[in-house]
Amino acid sequence: MEPVNLPPVKDTPLRRLQARVDEAVEAHGPGPVSAAAVRMLAGRTTVEDVTSGLVGTLTGDGEHFSTEATGALVLTGVWHRTALAAVREALGHEDAEVRAAALTVLGVRAEELRADHAVDRALVGEVHDRCGDASPEVRAAAATALGELAEGRDLELVVPTLTTLVMDVDPELANAGELALTRVADRLDRPDLRASTDY
Repeated sequence: MEPVNLPPVKDTPLRRLQARVDEAVEAHGPGPVSAAAVRMLAGRTTVEDVTSGLVGTLTGDGEHFSTEATGALVLTGVWHRTALAAVREALGHEDAEVRAAALTVLGVRAEELRADHAVDRALVGEVHDRCGDASPEVRAAAATALGELAEGRDLELVVPTLTTLVMDVDPELANAGELALTRVADRLDRPDLRASTDY
């Protein structure tokens, strides 16, 4: 049997960031990296963060993400429960890129948040509110996060919102809504919640 030649993995800003996170964790350990990420997200990096090379490693060439957004996205690769407060605060950040990054973190870290009993109605409500954000990128990230965070008690709130997104004229938003509904349906064993695309 001949080996299958898979296409090369696409080089993306997020892949490069993950490689930098791995490098930083190897050099400094997960605790210091997650703590520095929280400080970056909150706009409170220290002189030591800079002189140790930690911020430089994490931001790399700075080609794609602001320091705050980088701090949030680092938390998708390395996590500590103490980061949650900063991530929640970032949901109201003035920069849409930071809001979207914070929502991405919540979606990626949903299982850890559940294990820490941190997924409650208030958190789901905050994420749900971002589905009405002025930025389409933030709305899509909010839908994705809802797909990971919503519990049975939240369905009355989130299903109508996600269903509305499925019908959005923006194909990326419609796709995000559909994928989120599918994720909720699969996680909660509710096939009836799957988005209907028969319009």
